[in-house]
Amino acid sequence: MKFLHTKRKLFYFNVGKNITNGVSYILRNNQNDCKGKVFIIYDVLPYLRERQNFTEDHSYLKLIKVPQYKGYLTNLSGYKNFDDYFSQHYSTKSRSNIRKWDRRLGENFKIRFKVFYGTIELQEYNYIFDNLLILIQKRWNDLGMENDILRDHVYYRELCYNMIIDKTGSMNVVYANEEIVALSFCFSSKKELFFAITTFDIDFRKYNLGHLLIMYIMKWCFENEFEIFDYSKGTYEYKTRWSNRTYAFEHHILYDRTTVVSLLVGNSLGFFYKMKQFLRDKNINLLYSRIKYWVHTLKLNPKKEPKILIKDLDSADDVITKSKRVYKGSDDYFKLKPIICDIIFTFTQPFDTVKAYKVNEEKNKFVLVGDDFIKEVVFESR
Repeated sequence: MKFLHTKRKLFYFNVGKNITNGVSYILRNNQNDCKGKVFIIYDVLPYLRERQNFTEDHSYLKLIKVPQYKGYLTNLSGYKNFDDYFSQHYSTKSRSNIRKWDRRLGENFKIRFKVFYGTIELQEYNYIFDNLLILIQKRWNDLGMENDILRDHVYYRELCYNMIIDKTGSMNVVYANEEIVALSFCFSSKKELFFAITTFDIDFRKYNLGHLLIMYIMKWCFENEFEIFDYSKGTYEYKTRWSNRTYAFEHHILYDRTTVVSLLVGNSLGFFYKMKQFLRDKNINLLYSRIKYWVHTLKLNPKKEPKILIKDLDSADDVITKSKRVYKGSDDYFKLKPIICDIIFTFTQPFDTVKAYKVNEEKNKFVLVGDDFIKEVVFESR
């Protein structure tokens, strides 16, 4: 493990800080290069240290453990295959719902799932990573929050590519009609896979892509003999439902207890991170993130989203003769796409067979025609 130090060399911290999605380490008692120093090791995974029986005794270094974010994982060992885990972990009703989302997605779109692990063409990788950033921006704008991946995208682009080639990471991609709709980058070790960066197209929210992506990756884990599928930080419904174990990430503060300055710095850092987690438990961090996003968007003077009115029509013959067909790639297509996705979740039909028309005399009025529905869609300015 490599470390950097602060400008005044008050303490050292591991490279990557808390964007590593979990680390483990070994303390060696026969080294003296830590004398008079303080170290922070971010996001230590306690269950890895438990499994490997790591000792924490040291002749002069004192350890402070500070629990941080809650983590979720699925321990796959002890199960024959995915179907074995699926049947034991979920009730009959829950399994039926997940299968319904998967079936409906496959009925409405041509679905393809691919894992890039060990090899990927650079041009294809950049295309996938560009889509990753687009979907993250789209999703987090919808949540009204900022995202660290977008801020550090240059670092992540280089990191993820090198890890795929080295087989220390994988890119897991779901395509619908050959468009990327969900993807996740995972870190990996010999037996563990870590859900590091994940996002999906919010136009497909009814299909519960978070659940389906985990299901697809978990099947791949069983096929490739991984024992742990770790969903990392962040409490989301799809993580809580798939996991069979929870834990807390820990920040480990190590300081030389024989030196007064190190003792003071180490304990001050321990207090700081304990207080930070206390505020996080009170959801102050979410409020802070939303305020940052609000201030940022105020500077950009964003347009207000229009109000969308949808109603059924008995016939569209008269309207169609006076209207212009809306085709893929146009601005109107992108406006209508999430609405079509929602409608065909109920009225099962391949997405590409739904016809969309823009009513000429009404700038923001459209008609959607499917096998079993005719819908009028109006976008009203607020």
